[in-house]
Amino acid sequence: MSGIDAVKKIVETEAQARNIVEKAKNVSQDILTGASKDAETAKQEVLAEARKDRDDILSRARMEAEAEASKSDTETDQLLASYQKAFQNRKEAAVERALELILRG
Repeated sequence: MSGIDAVKKIVETEAQARNIVEKAKNVSQDILTGASKDAETAKQEVLAEARKDRDDILSRARMEAEAEASKSDTETDQLLASYQKAFQNRKEAAVERALELILRG
């Protein structure tokens, strides 16, 4: 092989090496872009699931609070009715006692 042939071979090899490096850069850039898109998609999915969980928890808590408030209202109404009945009974007893005292006079 002559010196000129050797130089041509070196030049060809360097050109091939540059092409290989350029292709590798393009492939690595494509991989990075794809990975970035995949990561963003995964992030959005996780955020959506977290929002759904949060909404479910808040909804459940709201329903439980409303049920507890309704139960409390019912208990309060029952206590109020009981107090009113007791008051009415005592009032009637007091009126009867007052009438007895007046009539016996």
